Amino acid sequence: MRAPSGVVRWSQSGGAPLTDYAAVSPAPAASPPPLQYIYDERINQRLAFWQGDITALDVDAVTNTTDETLSECNAVSERIMHAAGPELKEEIITSAFVLECGTGEVVVTPGYQLRSRHVLHTVCPNYLPQYHTAAETSLHNCYKNVLSAACEVGARSLALCVVSTPRRNFPPDLAAHVALSTIRRYLETSAVPGVVVVCACGVELSPLRALAPLYFPRSAREALAAAARLPPPRADLHDRRIRIIHNPHSNSDSGQCANSHYNTTYMYINITNQTFVI
Repeated sequence: MRAPSGVVRWSQSGGAPLTDYAAVSPAPAASPPPLQYIYDERINQRLAFWQGDITALDVDAVTNTTDETLSECNAVSERIMHAAGPELKEEIITSAFVLECGTGEVVVTPGYQLRSRHVLHTVCPNYLPQYHTAAETSLHNCYKNVLSAACEVGARSLALCVVSTPRRNFPPDLAAHVALSTIRRYLETSAVPGVVVVCACGVELSPLRALAPLYFPRSAREALAAAARLPPPRADLHDRRIRIIHNPHSNSDSGQCANSHYNTTYMYINITNQTFVI
């Protein structure tokens, strides 16, 4: 599967040179940590990074990060809505009850006038330190469910935006770890989509590029170096149903769309049968 025009595969990007200290320093007494992510050229061929407009890519599916009513205004959603034409917005408005999307879940719509056949809408949670595990799990579900939906619709190529927008308050490095680990584990187990293009602006893309060698090492030496820097595997990032939404009864503020009735200060969190009000 070829990458969209102008997109460079991760396997073709040059790695940073590694300094060999073997001649000047004795080998460490402790055994090296086990490899979490091995060097795999086939997987690296399926990942790419793109800095620019997500709607400019010639892919089968694009990702839209939005709210539960699919009407959030952010840089990604505004580009997608504008490029898709009025049909997509009309479908969202007229099918509001059908197209509601839960946090961490995915709703699929046609691409209409986009180059892509499908738009995969997902809802990122807000991040609060005291509920970081719930937020990280939900963000993991966002990426995993988007990738699964792309597979279900037969998308050979997927443009994947940074789901955690700034208004969600996710620490950029933490969000990058969650995104990259989820993408890597999914590509290890599924052949579709054949190419995943992570799209973002420079500020959002920087931590993803910086941390990508930890999850997608481009050589055996890079995999060994990554093993010592990676955080321990997270056993608590599993597929729980988590609902983290804005308070629908609060007034809108100046940082939101004119028609929005949500407030980012208050949230309801529901994990299985437990409910928390923030």
